[in-house]
Amino acid sequence: MKKITLLCLTLILTSFGFSQSLPLDFEVPEDDAFSGFNGTVASVVTDPTDAGNQVLEMIGAGADFDGASINLDTFIDLSDDGNNTISLEIWAPDATTRTHLLKLEGGSSGATELFFNTDVSGWQTVNVDFGPGLGTEYPVLVIFTDSGGGNTATGTYYIDNIDGPNGAVVPTDPEPATAAPIPTDPDNEVYSIYNDTNGYTTNFPVQYPFGTSQGDVDLDPTAGVNNALKMNFSVAGWGQGEGGPDDVSSFQDLEFDYWASSGTPGFRIVLIDNDGAVQEFNYEVGTNEAIVTETWTHVTIPMTYFTGLGFDSTVFFQWKVDPFMQSVAQGGIVFFDNIIFTGGTLSNEEFDVIEFKVFPNPTRGDWNVSSSNTITNVTVYDILGKQVLTLSPNSNEAIIDASSLRTGVYFAKVQGANGSKTIRLVRE
Repeated sequence: MKKITLLCLTLILTSFGFSQSLPLDFEVPEDDAFSGFNGTVASVVTDPTDAGNQVLEMIGAGADFDGASINLDTFIDLSDDGNNTISLEIWAPDATTRTHLLKLEGGSSGATELFFNTDVSGWQTVNVDFGPGLGTEYPVLVIFTDSGGGNTATGTYYIDNIDGPNGAVVPTDPEPATAAPIPTDPDNEVYSIYNDTNGYTTNFPVQYPFGTSQGDVDLDPTAGVNNALKMNFSVAGWGQGEGGPDDVSSFQDLEFDYWASSGTPGFRIVLIDNDGAVQEFNYEVGTNEAIVTETWTHVTIPMTYFTGLGFDSTVFFQWKVDPFMQSVAQGGIVFFDNIIFTGGTLSNEEFDVIEFKVFPNPTRGDWNVSSSNTITNVTVYDILGKQVLTLSPNSNEAIIDASSLRTGVYFAKVQGANGSKTIRLVRE
């Protein structure tokens, strides 16, 4: 079993799609929206005991907490202590007593969960009676089969007729009116983490997801697919891992586009390495730089920012996005697209664009940058990754005025017609 980096103690390892209100009888397409996590496979199939009936099939994977979840469009309301039971029919492969877990989460009501058992070979009806004093807003329903610490049992289960008390309709989330801009970085300079429009050759080799996302949303359905990753940070964060780790040390920057709903305080993007110990290194929009809401915003972070924190770019292992300050109470709807490492190995044709001189360095006044090719843009970042200067010389020389900057280390991304390079600058 791979080691999974926890986003926070309350996270459920899954992503999910949208469905309808309870009951779920799996006779309509909307009910086929359960997504498995930690290896569980979940899909709607024909009932093996009744060819005229559709049921949810869950094939366990043997992890302590493996299962599947669904996001409803109507809240489950457990606020009435006399009507807070979730019922379901479940088919088990044998009469062995097996322990499972039903969890409700999301929304302002937080999360609640209860274990339940099966002890019948075949179908049985289970009533999960939740306690008093619970909330009104549970949009996420999660089922864990063979669940609990150290419970690595496996089995194939069938589930039908999940029912319980419905509440208010889940409000429609805001979303961008348009898709994010399509990146123009050349293929041979890019390592793609999340992008579906450019067909980049080098991609993050995803082996497993962790956390909770709202899934991919096509924001350009009339002109072709252009997906963005949707996150509801009032529920959880989400990320992906690989079997590697992978060497990304040749790349100069981490870039991405985001769209945040009004009132979102920020979020974190995290790179995770594995050199025998798994370690996280984060950049927080809302702290490292101001957050911009209700418009697509492009962020460029020099890789030297992460390596300066201790990130080992030769053993890149996982990535994730987290709620601001790692607190789901902060909330916010955020869409992400075009998450890529850029400025990698250049071709011979492009090599001359990174052959430049910087002097004096260190400086107390100006840095002078010269190149054998045209410098189109220079962006300067401080050690925390915050943009502090930008200029567009469109010539073979650029003068960076350092007089307004404090003493310290800075990074300049120098962009040419055929590529880019990030350099380290020192202000005395």
